[in-house]
Parts: sequence; structure tokens; C-alpha cells
Amino acid sequence: MFIKVVLPAVGSLLIMGCLLQVTLPQRAHSQEAKTQSTKKAEPAKVPAKTPAKVEGAVKSAEPKAAEKPKATTDLDLLQATAKLYEKAFNAGNAQELAGLFSEKAEVVDEDGNVLEGRANIEARYVELFKSHPEAKIVVEVTLLRQLSPDVAVEDGMSTVTLDPKEPESRSPYTLVHVKRDGKWSFASVRDYPEETTLTAHDHLVPLEWMVGHWVDESRSGKVETTCAWSDDGNYLLQEYVIKTRRGVELQGTQRIGWDPLRRMIRAWVFDDAGGIAESSWTAIDGGWVVKAEGTMPDGQPISATRIVTPVTADSYRIDSSNQIFGGELLPPTSVLVVRQPPPPAK
Repeated sequence: MFIKVVLPAVGSLLIMGCLLQVTLPQRAHSQEAKTQSTKKAEPAKVPAKTPAKVEGAVKSAEPKAAEKPKATTDLDLLQATAKLYEKAFNAGNAQELAGLFSEKAEVVDEDGNVLEGRANIEARYVELFKSHPEAKIVVEVTLLRQLSPDVAVEDGMSTVTLDPKEPESRSPYTLVHVKRDGKWSFASVRDYPEETTLTAHDHLVPLEWMVGHWVDESRSGKVETTCAWSDDGNYLLQEYVIKTRRGVELQGTQRIGWDPLRRMIRAWVFDDAGGIAESSWTAIDGGWVVKAEGTMPDGQPISATRIVTPVTADSYRIDSSNQIFGGELLPPTSVLVVRQPPPPAK
């Protein structure tokens, strides 16, 4: 834009970080039921009667007050700043552009190069407009949030045309605003590589190895998971069944997709007991970090961090930590999940 889950003694609950209510200790369920059964119902309170409002001559005799103009908020000011930037850029005004930055501002371009200080930023704009006097930009703010009275973060897309005869480039950016002495300015700007035409399916291809039938089995039971592409090819859909020696305990689904706003892979889990969870996925060397959080059917929070590492074409490992179920911290776990071979042909 600026300068070019795990069940105790059973195994993994789900292939990529599902969080399920059955991990809640049984004593918590029984205690909750006991508390509810011993509560006495309180008599309903009857609201006190209030005198009826008298309208008419008295009300009409009062002069109608003039409507006050709507106060301008910080977010309004920040939204307007994007237009100020766009206007100054399209006018080739390097000095006005630099004035939007704080004195010690930092700019990181799409290649990772860092430019520090308002003076250096202005010099770069001068150089840019000298080389491309007809350069134009269109700024689109996609998300603006105020984190504190003095800090706000803006995400958006910028479309730059350096020369009318050349194709435009469109790329995402993140901007940190800071407020000093009552004035907002740019403290940090990060440009990302030019947007490509990757589809939602393209972003999920690195997880295509998950397609198939998987099983995690122990002496207490097993978890079976089936993963397949959705009909439109934009999601990976998982169905899982948790079985113990007493039969089916729980089953559910997980939908994995690409979030274009957050620019990351995310997933949503729903189990047949009413539990829900969502997770964000970050690629690391040799695997994925999955951070998940959700809610059990009784409203208690659940969360976990998992590292998923493919071992072979037919197996992968899930290392789980920071597992909190209903306020209880569970110890770290590690399980190996293997691909279930297809049934023999008849």
C-alpha cells in the first residue's frame, strides 16, 4: 500500500483439534445436577405500578429542541485518514503523505525491507513520484478496530497503478495508528505480497493429505475419522465417531476452510451433544499449529493447542498442550493416527 481433542485413556478426539464435552469430569456433572435440584424457586416479583405519562398540551407547549449533530468518533477520523492518504498519493504530494506518519514510524514492504523515520519515508515518496509521476492508488479499508484509546489497527487492500500503460497491482496491508497529543498518526505499516488469484481450494491443498479414513485406537476404544473434499472443492469436511468398549460415545463434524479476511485456514467443529469449537491453523516447518477454543453444551469453555505432524503418507502425530476442559488443565498428550486401509475387494 505505502511503498511498494483428547479423551482420557481413549486417544485423540478428532483429527485436528476438536474439543468435546465428554472430557468434563463426571463429578462436575453430578454436582451441577445436585445444585440445581436443591435450589428453591423464588416467588415471581410483581412490578410496581407507575403513574401513566401525561401527554398533550404541556408537551406540545414546549419548544422542540434542535437536534444535536452527531459527535465524530476516533474510528470516523481514522476512516477518513485513508481518504487523506489516497488524495495526497494521487496528487504526488510526498510532504503531505509523510505528515500522516509519526516521527519514528516504521514501514515494512512486501519483500521485508524496513524503512524507519518520517524523513526517510518522505524521501522514498519523493523518489517514487520522480520515477512514476502518474502513480495512483485506491485504498479499501476492510477492518478497523480500536484496541485502546490511543491505539488502533487497520487492515485493508491497496490497488496501485504506477503507470497508466502498466497493469495495476493489488495487495493487502496492515496499519497501526497511534494517538499522541490528541492527534492520530501512522506508527507502523506492513505491506504484504501482491494478491494472487488463489482460490479457497488452492489454500487448502497443503492439507489434502488428510483426505481418507483414519483411526486412533487404544485398549479403551478408538476414534475413527473420515475426511473428504466438499462438492464445491472449497472445504475439507470431516466426520468422526468416538467408540469405547461400551459402544458409540460421541460423533460430530468439522468443516475446514480458508478465511479471506484473516488470511488463514480456520475450522469449525460441531458435535451431536451440542458442543462447538473453532480453530486457527498456522503452517510451520513440517506440520501445523492448531489453536482451538470452544464451548461445551453446559456453557463451560474449552481450549487446546495442538501440533500436527505428518510422519508418513499413512500416519501423523498429534501433540497436544494447554488443554483446558471446563476449568481443568489436562496434561500434555501425544497420539499417533494411522490411515485405515480400504476393505478387501469382494
